Amino acid sequence: MGDKPSGGEPPVQLWTRDGFMGALSVVTRSTYAPDYLSVEGPHAPRRAVLDRLIPDDQDDAQALPTAVATSRLGVKLLVSARRKPMPYVVRNVEADEIHFIQSGTVRFETDVGCLTAEEGDFVCIPRAVAYRYAPIGEGMRSVIIESPSALRLAPPAPSGMINAARDVTYAAVSADIPVGGPTRLVLKTSDGDNTVFTMPHDPLSLGVQLSESVPVWKLNLTKIQVHTYLPEGGPPSQFLSSAAGDVLLFNLSSRPSGRPPIHINADFDEVICYVRGPGVWGGCSEPGTLTWVPKGVIHHGPSENVRETYQAWLLETRATLRWTPRALAASQLMETGEYGPHPGMNKED
Repeated sequence: MGDKPSGGEPPVQLWTRDGFMGALSVVTRSTYAPDYLSVEGPHAPRRAVLDRLIPDDQDDAQALPTAVATSRLGVKLLVSARRKPMPYVVRNVEADEIHFIQSGTVRFETDVGCLTAEEGDFVCIPRAVAYRYAPIGEGMRSVIIESPSALRLAPPAPSGMINAARDVTYAAVSADIPVGGPTRLVLKTSDGDNTVFTMPHDPLSLGVQLSESVPVWKLNLTKIQVHTYLPEGGPPSQFLSSAAGDVLLFNLSSRPSGRPPIHINADFDEVICYVRGPGVWGGCSEPGTLTWVPKGVIHHGPSENVRETYQAWLLETRATLRWTPRALAASQLMETGEYGPHPGMNKED
């Protein structure tokens, strides 16, 4: 299972509220707490590789992205792998969306302007902004986060972690989208009972930008500075937050740090995307590996101090996630020491 602490010191276990921002309790254990022999039920840690999750829109241009995980609070995790452009326009009327481009180059056309996103980009499309996207080249893969609460860049200080003037790119009006003819507009809701309007013209054909602010933007993971406290590292700091504080995003790429503590997160599910190396992050070596540790599950996690470096990001959400049947079929149970496949469970999983 996971690599246990060495040096003869008894393992330390933390229980925390609000991530590392609230109440905490610290105890020592005579055993390695993350070890488990078996598990039954849905509240169990899992891992999946994006290349093995085959979304509907990979082969069906008419399809929407495919859900990996849902929740009672409306927070969702979806995947997309389009090979052809969307032949319609979508407006999510209940959630803000963050699209993370794992691979490929993608053109987004929205009713506030256009932008081109590349590997490693986060693209923010707020609630009720209509859009469509298309791969530039043979295809793309992305992870999409849906949040009913509004999302905003929220680094711990106005400057330092993000250079907004240099690295945040906003959508710009393009004259390349013709008025066109009848276009389908899908109003997307959280229950999946979508409504389709047929518009007489393309709703993404624009004139000029009159406002100073633009709500659609992109930011690359490599431009978000890692946050560490020398010599031990300490917890990372979020760069994006929902207005309600129930969705947080962190750059979890390699950084000077000690190994994280054995931890029980009382309030947040944790989803980590290992983006790419060259270095590995514990048991994660394949680009686009998603790991999920539900709230209340004891976990340790590998060291982030990797000399070869790697890129990864962390989603924390107060929503209790549940993986969909299709995602379960394409995933594995995970041990929570190094975040590799659980050695005793996956033969029958």
